[in-house]
Amino acid sequence: MDAAFTFTVADLAADEAVRLPCACRVRTFGREELAALVGRDVRLHLIGLRRELWCRDCGEPPFHGWLTRAGALQL
Repeated sequence: MDAAFTFTVADLAADEAVRLPCACRVRTFGREELAALVGRDVRLHLIGLRRELWCRDCGEPPFHGWLTRAGALQL
């Protein structure tokens, strides 16, 4: 199995965030926010399957996403 499939929320660095797109927007979740919503042991490649992260506006699940540095999000 590819090692990328084993990364969990707990493996994210303190300054990393996950950006998850749906049909209407892109939402950004920091490590602590993700841990509070879905737990620290959730694998990142399956995170879009968690209903807690589905969009409340359009109802779409985020099937893909990407990592970003939290400092890069500040404007």
